[in-house]
Amino acid sequence: MSPRLPLLSRLIENRDGAVAIIVILAAVPMLLAVGASIDYIRAYNSRTELQSAADSAVLAAAAKYTSGMPEAKISKTINAFLSANGEFETAFAGKPEVASDESELCVDVTDAVPTTFMKLANIQSVPIGIRSCAALPGVKQLEIALVLDVSSSMIEENRFTPMQTAVAGFLQAFSSNSSLVDKTKISIVPFSSRVNFGLANTGWLKSYNGAAAVPKRWTDPQSVYSSSYKLSYWIDGVTPVMSTTKNYYWMGCIEPRADVEVRDDGAIGDYGMSDASPETAAFVAMDANPKSGTSFCPPPVTPLTGDFAYLKKAVASLTSEGSTRLDAGVVAGWYTLSPKWQGVWGDQSSPAPVSDSVHKVMVFMTDGEMNTKYNPNDKFDWICSQTQSSACNTFATSAMLTACTAIKKSGIEIYTLSYSADADVVNIRNCATNTAHFFTASPATIKTVYQTIAAAIRGDTLRLTQ
Repeated sequence: MSPRLPLLSRLIENRDGAVAIIVILAAVPMLLAVGASIDYIRAYNSRTELQSAADSAVLAAAAKYTSGMPEAKISKTINAFLSANGEFETAFAGKPEVASDESELCVDVTDAVPTTFMKLANIQSVPIGIRSCAALPGVKQLEIALVLDVSSSMIEENRFTPMQTAVAGFLQAFSSNSSLVDKTKISIVPFSSRVNFGLANTGWLKSYNGAAAVPKRWTDPQSVYSSSYKLSYWIDGVTPVMSTTKNYYWMGCIEPRADVEVRDDGAIGDYGMSDASPETAAFVAMDANPKSGTSFCPPPVTPLTGDFAYLKKAVASLTSEGSTRLDAGVVAGWYTLSPKWQGVWGDQSSPAPVSDSVHKVMVFMTDGEMNTKYNPNDKFDWICSQTQSSACNTFATSAMLTACTAIKKSGIEIYTLSYSADADVVNIRNCATNTAHFFTASPATIKTVYQTIAAAIRGDTLRLTQ
């Protein structure tokens, strides 16, 4: 036998042990890799939790922020929230960053997650870091149009007074908020058969069809109405109303632009469902249409203002009468928010330009459905000139939805409120920004609904931006 054979035999006999050693040596880095992946998964989960904790902290700080607040005070709120979360007692919040226009607050937060398996490689922790940003509600400007159906059904069905109470509560939700009151302007847009611009704005009117731009009935109502009517004025001091114990004939209503266009051209044109200002397309007084001149006219529009005492007085002074032109209400609400009307309502009521620092909202409430007048022998709406039947309601509703779409595209958020089982729920919902912006209400719940919408609008100013 060759002398080498015993050595070869011994090597063969020891092969299993050698392989075992090789396997063990190879397994160490594999185990470390698996362990590292577990540690990194733990770190990833901790990072997600840290993001949530930091988001809550920065939202809390944003809610308490006032202009020029010292960094130390902001940090105190953020750190207090992080410390309250036992998992992040070691988290470190960096210097809070406030945008130069005070529209946003950001903070970077870091922490270290202790390792388990990676300690074998002398790695004691995995660093994690996040960034959280929130809008500053005390700085963001709010413009809100409250479009209110004041048609006769509102008073006849005992819905009117609960609505006034609910809207007064809505106003209170902003006037009592110290961080928002100085940054909030609200308009009141009552509508029924028509909308009313008031006698302070007769310069927006044009002569039409041979009739004077400003009817005599408006400037000298006592020469038109019998002595059984009492003369009084809106809270603006210039817009008259002739009233009895049951009826209110306000002066100042205009024909919807869509009606004038259909009468003139057979179709709605460029301005009927647009936000063009009267400088671009003048308006026609309601009296130019002899069949609608005697229709009930609602009280005047109150343009954007931060005078909450005046707004509350305007709501308390509303009257209820007339039919329901939903399209007229929607478009008039747009007039009070559109930047195209800058300077038109007056400097103090000018809508701001569209920007990230301005939040424009329309809240549209109605208890009914479209109610055009299409009988030429009675009160007659010119929009029905081509469709003198109930199909005119469908036509006018389609026009309203066209306006709703354009309003939303312009950057205005729309909440809608159906205040009766008789309301056109489908199309009222379709006008809203989305289904979450649509509400139903009754006299028993309308106050809560307006509170909910107010909270949603206020909540939109307190939101994460990153």
